[in-house]
Amino acid sequence: MSLTPGEYYAKHYPYEQLVKLLTRNGDDLANCEFALDGKTASGDKLYKRYVSVRNAAELRAAVSRFPGIRAFHFGAFYSHGSSKEAVKSGESVPSRRVLSFDVDLTDLEFLDLKDADGQVSAEMCDKAYPVSAAAAYILRRVLHRAFGFTELLIVYSGRRGVHVHVFDEKAMTLSDEARTAVLDFVDCGMRKSDAHAPTGVRLIMNMYGQRKDVYRSFHTHIVGELGLLENGEARVAFVNRLDLAAYEEYEKYAPTLAPLAADVLKLATGDEVWKHVEERIHSTGVEWMRERLDCVVLAYVWPRIDAAVTKDSKHLTKAPFSCHAATGRVAAAMGTERKRIFSFKPARDAPALAAWDQPLMDAAVVRFRVDAARSAAIASGGGGGGGGGGGGVDMEDMEDMEDMRSVAGAHGRRTGFKRKPSPLATCVRTAGSSDLHRGPDAPVVRGARQAGKEDDPRR
Repeated sequence: MSLTPGEYYAKHYPYEQLVKLLTRNGDDLANCEFALDGKTASGDKLYKRYVSVRNAAELRAAVSRFPGIRAFHFGAFYSHGSSKEAVKSGESVPSRRVLSFDVDLTDLEFLDLKDADGQVSAEMCDKAYPVSAAAAYILRRVLHRAFGFTELLIVYSGRRGVHVHVFDEKAMTLSDEARTAVLDFVDCGMRKSDAHAPTGVRLIMNMYGQRKDVYRSFHTHIVGELGLLENGEARVAFVNRLDLAAYEEYEKYAPTLAPLAADVLKLATGDEVWKHVEERIHSTGVEWMRERLDCVVLAYVWPRIDAAVTKDSKHLTKAPFSCHAATGRVAAAMGTERKRIFSFKPARDAPALAAWDQPLMDAAVVRFRVDAARSAAIASGGGGGGGGGGGGVDMEDMEDMEDMRSVAGAHGRRTGFKRKPSPLATCVRTAGSSDLHRGPDAPVVRGARQAGKEDDPRR
C-alpha cells in the first residue's frame, strides 16, 4: 500500500522515540523549537517556525494537522521557551542544541548526481551512497577519538547524504564558537573546489588512525564501485590533481613521473590505474609526494560538511524519520557500526511512502535510539549486543584497540589505552557559564570561519 505524507505523520511517525531522544539529558521539550514545512492546496509553500510542544502527543497533533505537511525540523533548546515573541525580543536565547553534521553528496564535485533533465536523481545518489557511508563512518570515529563523543545517531537523509547527530551532554552545551572549532578541526576548512585536502586533514587522518579506512574506501568504493578511473578523461584529471610538478625538486624525478598521465591511458581498468599511480609515487621515496597522494585521496573520501548545520545554534535540522519531499523515503536510522553503515542500501532499507512496508519501518525504529552503555563499550574496545546500533561488536574498533594494546605491550605498559587529549581540552569554563571558551594556551584553529550573515535555517 502507499501512504500520503499526512497519513505517515498522523499514524506512523515515531514521536515517542524522538521526544525520548531529544530529552535524554533532562531538557524540557517545551523549550525546544520545532518548525513545520508544508504546502497549500494550490502548491504554495508553507513554513512555520517557533512551534512549541510539551510532549509527544502535542507534537503529533501539531505536525499531522499542519496543511500539506511534508517534513518537520528541530532546533535549539531555548532558555525561556521557544515562542517567537520571546526569541525575537531576546528574552529567550539558545542555550543547548544537539551537535549535528550534514554530509551531502552534492558537495563533491567529482560525483555526477543529475539525471537527463538536470535534476538530482535518487538513483544516482543511491549508486554513490558508499561515499556517504565512508564519510559517516570516518566522522563517527574522529568524533569519538578526538572529542570522546559516544552518543551518536546516524540517519539517512532521504536522498543525497547522511546526518550525524551527537547527543553527549558536553556536546549539547557547546557554544557557537566551540561548535565552529569542532567543525574546523574535523575538516580544516576544506572547500568543494579543493583539488586536494588541506594538510591538516592528513594530520587528523594519521593522528586518529584513519588511513586504513580512507584508502580502503577510496579503492573499494570510489575506484571500484563508482568506476572513478575507468575513462581516460577521469584518469588524466586524477593525475593533474596531484600536481607533482609543484615539488621543488621535480626535475630530479621527472623521468619517472612525467610519463604518468600517458601511462595511465594504456591500462585496462581503473583498479590497475590506481595501483600504478600509487606504486609510481611511492617508488620515489619522497615524503612530499606521498603526502600529496594522501591529500588527493582525502579530497574524495573525507567528510564534506554543511558548516551552517553544525556551527549555528539557531539552525534548524530535519528531524530523523521525516520523509523526503522528492523521494518519499523516510530518513531512517541505520546504526553506528561499520557493517551497518556500509551495508545500508537506501532503495532497499529506507521505508518509502509509495510502497509502504511496516515491518521495514519497525526494524528502522528499533535503531532510533542512542544506547550510551553500548556505545561506551564499543568505544573502549568491548562488545555489547543488541541495542540502538544493531548488530554485534564493531570489529574495526576492536582491531584498533588490539593495535593499541600491542603497542602498549611492546613498551611493557598495561594493556588498554589512554585517550589522546581532546582538541578542546584547553578550553576552560568561565564562572557561571556553560559555554566553552578557549584558554590562554589553546592553539588557534587555522581556517576558522568568521561570523557572517545569518544562515538560512531551512538550508
